[in-house]
Amino acid sequence: MSTTTTLLTFAEFEQLPDAPGKQELIDGEVIEMPPPLKSHLMTAEAIFRLLDHALGEGRVHMKWGYLLGGQHWLQPDISVAWPQQGETRGYPSGAPMIAIEILSARKSAQHIEDKLNLYFAEGAQEVWTVSRKNLSITVHRQAPSGERTSLRITDSYQPDWLSVPVRPADIIVP
Repeated sequence: MSTTTTLLTFAEFEQLPDAPGKQELIDGEVIEMPPPLKSHLMTAEAIFRLLDHALGEGRVHMKWGYLLGGQHWLQPDISVAWPQQGETRGYPSGAPMIAIEILSARKSAQHIEDKLNLYFAEGAQEVWTVSRKNLSITVHRQAPSGERTSLRITDSYQPDWLSVPVRPADIIVP
């Protein structure tokens, strides 16, 4: 027996009723995730506080959605918007400067890979994947040539755009 997935346009997606959890739209397919666990939320809040304190200026956001390519809707757990983040029809458009995804058993590896591809195609500088299980952050970057690098951080990370180091043990709630 096979199942058929009805593909939606972004206009159809934005008409869906509110639902608990998070909904994203990738290649016309609605991806639904259940509400996050407490440890997930506590990790997101800790990362948000660290980045917001260091960057300020209203650039760090939790649960902001981004309209990518006019047809995809992604909602990273935390994001750092570009200083002049674009807007389309009242929605942030294009990728954020930094997208941060907290991994869970509920997010498939393919879903994360699809999101990485979309973030970088739309101009993200970095994408962080945070593993509560391994107490680590993997920083993904993509060169203009398209070559991608990933750096797994278990001790400390201080990118040039951030005035304080990020220490996974200080912000990740397992």
